[in-house]
Amino acid sequence: MSVPDAPPPVASPGHLLRLHPRVLVGYGTLLGAVMLGLGFGWALLAGGEGPGAWFPRQHWLADLLLGALLGAAFAAAAWGLFGRIPALQRIERRLVALLDMPALRPHHAVIFGLLAGVPEEILFRGALQPTLGLLVTSLVFGALHAVTFAYFVYAGLAGALLGALALWRGALWAPVAAHTAVDVIMFALLIRRWQAQARAQESPSPRPE
Repeated sequence: MSVPDAPPPVASPGHLLRLHPRVLVGYGTLLGAVMLGLGFGWALLAGGEGPGAWFPRQHWLADLLLGALLGAAFAAAAWGLFGRIPALQRIERRLVALLDMPALRPHHAVIFGLLAGVPEEILFRGALQPTLGLLVTSLVFGALHAVTFAYFVYAGLAGALLGALALWRGALWAPVAAHTAVDVIMFALLIRRWQAQARAQESPSPRPE
């Protein structure tokens, strides 16, 4: 599915072209569809379990709530690390430089979280992990997110925790909810911090007496 009439990346003075949220949603939708196709295809060829086993009807609501709570706790810890570790701070600055931040709204955080959380968990924890195992799948997950070495470590650790959650619960409800919650909260906090900084820069400085 593509996003119709998506505006081009927006340029701001003194900066490179930045991706408008609609463009990012379009890219995310396309990439998500590719990951879903790969996940279902891998499971079919490997003779693994399919959607019925990934998303059973039993205890789905409890798993969603558990995953959301664990994801929120992880996001809070990760946000604290991003504020203290220079290597992770550089990732945040790269993301801010890439996105058209003035156009971002809280609902975009929800959309981005779902576009990442659902297809990535189906591909990595649903299709790949039963075949490759927890460790290899986590390393592959980290490597595919490795914009920097620090983010490789962060994503690899997150992948291992999500994989362990999938093994513990025997389904994907909890890791999907946890992954989505992490991305939604991290994006929402990023938008909130950028907006606060923008308002601080726009407010007139007090005149010296």
